Amino acid sequence: MPRVHVVDVPEFAALVKNARVQQGVRVDEVRKGYLTISSDRELVFNRRDCGFKPALWYTCLSGGIDGLITEYGRETLRIAEEAK
Repeated sequence: MPRVHVVDVPEFAALVKNARVQQGVRVDEVRKGYLTISSDRELVFNRRDCGFKPALWYTCLSGGIDGLITEYGRETLRIAEEAK
C-alpha cells in the first residue's frame, strides 16, 4: 500500500485536500504533526490540481513515503506499492 506522509502545515493543505476527493484514497488524521495519505492502488497527484508552484511541489514528499516513486516530473507524481 503506497503512503505519503505529509507535514501538517498550511503549505501542503492543498495536497491533502486533493487526496480527500480522490476515490479510493484515504487521509489519516494528524499523528505527531503528520497526515498520511494512502491507497490500495497507485497514488497519483497533479501539480496544477494542487495549485503548487514548482518549489512547493518538489518538497511535498519531505515527510517521507512508503512505496516506489514511478514518476515525479514537473506536473505528475505517481507512487506505487513497492514490489515484495
